[in-house]
Amino acid sequence: MPEQIDLENYLTSFRFRWKIQMRWSDMDEMKHVNNAVYLTYFEEARLRYLHETLQIPYRDVDTRVIIARNTVDYVLPLFFLDEPYLYIRCTHIGTKSFELEQVIVNEKDGQKKLIAKGGTVMVTYNYKLNQSVAIPDSWREQFLQHEKYIETK
Repeated sequence: MPEQIDLENYLTSFRFRWKIQMRWSDMDEMKHVNNAVYLTYFEEARLRYLHETLQIPYRDVDTRVIIARNTVDYVLPLFFLDEPYLYIRCTHIGTKSFELEQVIVNEKDGQKKLIAKGGTVMVTYNYKLNQSVAIPDSWREQFLQHEKYIETK
């Protein structure tokens, strides 16, 4: 589980925020969001982050991204009438991969509570060559322009 953090200050380092649209089918018999659904939330927000914020294309291109690793730390349960938002930032760019940090926060009744914290390692992959490839320079530039702080190799 993540260490104690000053949530309000921590969230200022994220420039991307997306409102999660929960569905009744996301709930399990314990009446909270099922743990597997968090990865779906991460996926939906990640696609929006990459496409809308960084303009990474998904159609008619040979080079795309694939997931090498996902992690999730569950902190508090999420219930149907909560108001969850997902924050994403890129924390590291390598030669062929980059890392995203993803945080779900319940912002119900003017209070912010950390629900889950996760990470995803994405690899740039050329489907015609069937192999990983270097991150395109244009993507690298967009990441560096968008994020406040980012590690590079």
